[in-house]
Parts: sequence; structure tokens; C-alpha cells
Amino acid sequence: MNTQKPILAIVVQRSDFIDFYKNEVRKAWPHHSIYILANHRNLLTFDYPEERHLSLFPYITEPSWKNCKEDIGYVWHLENEEIVKTDYSNSDILNAAEKIIFVNAYICISDAITFQILLKLNLGKSIDKPCLFCCPQDPGRDEMFRSLQNPKTTDDEFFQDRLKWDTAKCYFDYNFNFNSCVLFKPALQKAGVIDNGFVFTKYILPLFYVLRDKSDFSLYEIVDMVYNWKGSGSYPKTSSPFSGTMIENLSKAELIKENGNGSEDDQHYDLTEKGKKIFELIHPDCWDIDIPGKLLLWQENWPESKKEMDEYLITFFKKQMEFVPSK
Repeated sequence: MNTQKPILAIVVQRSDFIDFYKNEVRKAWPHHSIYILANHRNLLTFDYPEERHLSLFPYITEPSWKNCKEDIGYVWHLENEEIVKTDYSNSDILNAAEKIIFVNAYICISDAITFQILLKLNLGKSIDKPCLFCCPQDPGRDEMFRSLQNPKTTDDEFFQDRLKWDTAKCYFDYNFNFNSCVLFKPALQKAGVIDNGFVFTKYILPLFYVLRDKSDFSLYEIVDMVYNWKGSGSYPKTSSPFSGTMIENLSKAELIKENGNGSEDDQHYDLTEKGKKIFELIHPDCWDIDIPGKLLLWQENWPESKKEMDEYLITFFKKQMEFVPSK
């Protein structure tokens, strides 16, 4: 590691982002040794508690995180106008850096909290060095250079607003997924689902309910439905780009199956007998197609909405705990 110059750590989502702007980066910080860290979201995962006794459920707590992969191989060094891959870990560079800057042309969903989690996992709660971010108004080189010369602190109103939305989403996802894993497990097992990795998430659960009265539904139909989620119409519309993963998870759990009526690019599906059985085993009130829309409102009003979110989660999962199927 070059220690003759102060180290600057630049955090990005993809390494080729900095490769494109490397000249602007070098011009903005000519007196630093510059390292680039690729902070992909798939390097982090929720660290769920050890399974608790059922008497403690519904179980609501603050999210915890962990690295899901070894963090070596995601650090590059800017050397003589070239981006060179190193064997340093994220922790090595972040701890050695004089300052840390998150650089992105756009701050999208989860970007702000992913940056914060990266810092906390590697530096602890007490971070005693400047942590900044650059988010230019447009992706042009000149605008990027101006943004790099004048980075903002993570206390900036824009960054904090994005962090607020991300924090609310992660809090809900963490608690919903953990309780779902435990409290819907008996129903899934009774239906014959043996995929222990399957989880009824906030999108998969309402999506599956909407499919209840459908047959021969297509991939395109599901993609459009999830991307333009309307729910009951009583809450804001939402959108998710992960319909493909949802279909894959439902198929793997054998809750839906391809029926051969579609094409290679637009498969068609039906519910399986296991899938139909599930509807008898889950409390009717848990089939809430407005979960994504409700979450959007909680995100907008965070942290004031935290109490309401907690009450919803507790009531929701208590109903499933107390539910006795009619047959």
C-alpha cells in the first residue's frame, strides 16, 4: 500500500464507474493515493438472530448486518491513469484512508444505507474521519469534476432523506422476513413445501395471493403486475424490478409450475396443489395486497411511523400464530 501520500477511499457500486471518470478523479485529488472500493449490495446480507422460542414472537428488533462474502477482491488502485485490481480488503483501505467518499451518478434505493453499513461493519460505530458523498446533477464529466471538488458530508439533507427511506425499508424487511421465516414455516410444511430457503416476503406474499384465482398466467403478466403494483388502490402504487426472482422462488418451492403453454421468452404457469393448499393454512388477514403501498407511506414518514409499523407487524404475525385452519 502506498503510504507516501494520504489515502483517499472512493466507494462506488461498480468499478467501471470510476474507470470512466478516472481523469476527473485524478484531477480532483492529485495529492492522494486513490483506492476504489466496489460496494455491491450483494456483498451484504441481514444477520438474523438465532431462532428464538415461539413465546418471544412476534419478534421485532433493529436490523443487524454481516458480510456474505469475503471482502477481498473488490478494491482497485488508481495507478498512472490505470485502474489496477489489488488484494486488499475493504477493511484494510477504509481503516487506512484519510477520508472516504461515496461517489455515484445517482443515489438509488439502498445506496445510502449500503454505504453506511459498509462503514459501520469496517470502522465500528464511532467513525472519526470525514465521510463524504458526490452525486452530480448530471453524469457529464464536467459536472462530475465539479462535484468531486466539492463533496458533501453525509449530514447533507439529500443524503439523509435517502438514508431515511432506506432505513425504514430495511427495518421492515428485516423484521417481516425473520418473522415470516418462523411463523409461516408450519403452514408451508403442512402444504408439503420442503424448500427451507423459501420466504414469504412483502412482495411474494401479496403476489401469490393475487395469483390465487388465476390459471395459465404468463411471465409477462407477472412482471407487469409487480412492476406496477396497485394493491387494492387505497395506497400508493409501488414497483419492484425483482419479479424474475419471485417467480424463481415460487417455482423452486413448487408453489407454481410451468405448464408448457407459453414460449421460451414468456413462460406460462399454474398453481400447484401445494400452492392451493397454502391458502387454507394462512390467516385470511395476512393476505394483505397493500403491504408494499403501506411500506411506502411508512418510509415517507420515518421515523415517526416506526410505532405504527411495529404495531402492524405485531398484529399481522399474531394473527398467524393464533390461526387454526378450518380443515
